[in-house]
This record gives sequence, C-alpha cells and structure tokens, in this order.
Amino acid sequence: MLQGLNDVLEEKNKHVDQAKKTYTKAAKILDQALKEIGLKNDEIEKLALERSATYRKCRLENIKLHLLEGNLKNVPMEENLREEVAMDVDDDDGTQQPRQVQDHGIEVDFDSLTEEERADNSLETIAEFDAQIAKLNGEIERMAPNLKAIEKLDDVEAKLADTEKEADKARKDSKNARDQFNDVKRKRYLTKGKASPMGGVAYLSLEDSEEPYNAGIKYHAMPPMKRFRDMEQLSGGEKTVAALALLFAIHSYQPAPFFVLDEVDAALDNTNVAKIANYIRSQASDSFQFIVISLKGSLYERGNSLVGIKM
Repeated sequence: MLQGLNDVLEEKNKHVDQAKKTYTKAAKILDQALKEIGLKNDEIEKLALERSATYRKCRLENIKLHLLEGNLKNVPMEENLREEVAMDVDDDDGTQQPRQVQDHGIEVDFDSLTEEERADNSLETIAEFDAQIAKLNGEIERMAPNLKAIEKLDDVEAKLADTEKEADKARKDSKNARDQFNDVKRKRYLTKGKASPMGGVAYLSLEDSEEPYNAGIKYHAMPPMKRFRDMEQLSGGEKTVAALALLFAIHSYQPAPFFVLDEVDAALDNTNVAKIANYIRSQASDSFQFIVISLKGSLYERGNSLVGIKM
C-alpha cells in the first residue's frame, strides 16, 4: 500500500518538475517578447515625434501634402510630448500593449507616391532635396520686389540726364578750346615770310608738366632744312639766331621801348649779320629804339648814330 503511494507521489513530482520547466521556458519567452514590445514602442514613439515634426515643418513652410483626411492646421506648432505620445499601459494580466500615439486626425495619401519616391529615401537624396530647397529659397529672396527701386530709378535717370547735359557742355568747351589751341599753334608755327622764305620751327615746353611752377621752360628751335636737335647741340650762330627770334617774338607780343644788344653778331657770318641789321633797321622807330654794341662794320654802319670807344 505504502509502496503504491510513493510511486504515485514520485509520478506527481515528475509532473511538477516538468510544469516548472515549462513555466521557466514560458517566462523567458514572455520576457523576450516584452523587451521586443518595449523596443517597438520606443521606435513607434520616435517615428511619431518625427512625423509630428514633419507635419509642423510642412505647415510652417506651406508645403502641400496629399491627404485623405485631416488638416495640417490641427497640428500644434509647439511640441508637446504628453499629448503626442501616450504613456505605457499594462493590462491586468501583466502584458504590455502597443503604444498609442497622436496622429492629429491626419491620414496621408501614400498611393499618390510613385514606387521610386517610396523607395528612394536615402540620406543622399534628402541632402539633394535640401540643397534644391535652399537654392529655390535663395532665388525667391532675390526675386523679392524692391518697392523703392522705381524711386531710385527716377533719381538715377534724372542724374543721368544732368550728367549728359554736363558731358555735352564739356565736349563743346573742349572742342572750342582745341580749336583755339590749334589756331594759336598754327600761328605759332607760321614762321615763313619774305625775310625768311625757308621758314623754321621754334616752340616752348615745360620742364615739369606735372608741377609747372617748380621747374623752368625749355626753348626748342629747329633751323630750316635741318633735323631737330637740343639747344645745346646747335652751333653758336644757330643759338644766336634762335635767341634773337625768341626776343623779337616776345617784343611782338609785349613791346618794349628799347633793346640793348651786346655783340649779338659775334658768332654770325656776314649773311646773317646783314639779315639782323636789316631787321633792326626795319623795326626801329621813335617808340622802339635799339642800342647795339658790335665790332662788325656791316652792322654798325647802318645805325642812325655811332658812338666810338677806344680801348
């Protein structure tokens, strides 16, 4: 009798041990399931927050979404985690339910998207879209109308008209000055005459055109039928004739009552001495007298009076 009871007890213990093993295995499976549910709930929470942020961005930037129902106006502009993500709720039996999130009553029409648009959501594509958006925003800012541009345009046109008038006046003044300069230049170079049929060229130039008052004036003379040379390279007779030409030219502009010429014929030959004597004779008068010191008879013999000095 006792042996039968022990056999029954042993059999019951085996069933209990088997039940414990089954319970332990089921508990492990339950724990793993609860962990997976927790991870999925966290992912649901993250995606819900990203969806709400996307809705806010679309509402803020006036991006149109294809919706089956709802309106972006129902999405609050400020983030509120308590409203958008519900708390985890455990059932009475200890199980964990999927987390409920706020969808703001919006359902997007994903059927309007193409297969390529659904599949291509890589980081490179998102970066490309962001670059295009930034480019378009820049173009929109540049295209923004400037309401004061018309007023500025009127002012600029008025200034342009005044500037054109001033430019026309300056061109006319420049032309008149150029014509006057050319006329003076033509008269200045008009050196041919009965006394000198071959003519010649002589002119004055500034030593320093940038600061004319800090330097002197250079005198250039080119005898007829000869090339241009500096005054230092001319012969003594050529220098004398050039100096007398300048002296008589100044007299023609600002007459003097008399001239004193001291041996100006020293470096001249007889032909040029005769020319100088004839010129002095023709220019001498009661209002313009010459006092000439000379050692050449061809010059002093033509004077109205002579004063001799014996050394």
